[in-house]
Amino acid sequence: MRYTIRPCQSLQELAACVRIQKEIWGYAEHELYPLRLFVNLGKIGGHVLGAFILEGGLVGFVASLPAWHGRERYYHSLSLAVRREHENRGLGKALKLAQRRAAWRAGVHLIEWTFDPLRAKNAFLNIVRLGAVVRRYHPDYYGAVESHFQQGLPSDRLVGEWWLKSPRVRRALSGKPPRSQRKKPAAEVWIPGDIDSLLRSRPAEARAAQAAVREQLLKHFANQLEITDLIQDERGTRYLLDPYED
Repeated sequence: MRYTIRPCQSLQELAACVRIQKEIWGYAEHELYPLRLFVNLGKIGGHVLGAFILEGGLVGFVASLPAWHGRERYYHSLSLAVRREHENRGLGKALKLAQRRAAWRAGVHLIEWTFDPLRAKNAFLNIVRLGAVVRRYHPDYYGAVESHFQQGLPSDRLVGEWWLKSPRVRRALSGKPPRSQRKKPAAEVWIPGDIDSLLRSRPAEARAAQAAVREQLLKHFANQLEITDLIQDERGTRYLLDPYED
């Protein structure tokens, strides 16, 4: 199937972004990013990029908000969404690459976003395929969230930092490992390989796993370590951490 990635332009296209949020995450109405936000993003230096098919319209989007660290401008990526029937086709990465190109054109060299530390598939895209690093952990970042995925767990979030011109990002985007496979990590933190199955079958164990991951990562970040890789093998699914490169 062919996809076209371009800015969402009409009110109808932007309204489809609102619908996709609800379809994918099952948010309550008050938790959705509203149409007015999407309308304004393109007018204040941000963007809403959509993935379209010839017939059927919008099937995914990525949205960014301009932000600052002191005087340094960056993009905060609000959402990356792909409809379920179009998952596992490389569309998430394609949208992020379009976001990267848009950032370059605007003179922006850093994009950040939050993601659930227990979701291995998302973490793999962010860290391994895109080359983001992680140095911050926010316990219960959004408070209680009504979502298909949160299932009553605290809304803990990691902050991914995507340094667009860094050597590790260039390695990741070329299909190479973002870190040397021969280098011994300073620390490893195990996470569930399939948090959804664990939540359905053993919710108390899922809560305990979240608490353990939170405790370990907060400790490692306080010791100036950053997540640089995610490994999934016979030993399980785990984050690898190294000292800050900068």
